[in-house]
Amino acid sequence: MVNKVGKGHRLVMENREQIALTGVQKVQSFDPKEIVLETELGILSIKGDQLGIKTLNLEEGMVDLQGHVSALIYHRNTSEGSRQGFLNRIFR
Repeated sequence: MVNKVGKGHRLVMENREQIALTGVQKVQSFDPKEIVLETELGILSIKGDQLGIKTLNLEEGMVDLQGHVSALIYHRNTSEGSRQGFLNRIFR
């Protein structure tokens, strides 16, 4: 998977409250407890409290998030590409 502008995937987190990401291809889902992104390196789940998207520019593959981050999870199997697929793998 290659981002449209080919800048690669980068994640910078400050004080577990702000995250700047590049290489984001799609926002699969988001709510105040979890944001699921499709990145150049696969599916990334960001879990926490009061999570929100400050800036979203998918043409450039950039996303800025805020809130209290408790976990960052890269999922191994990205071929299914959906949150439903991830949940199915957990409960098998």
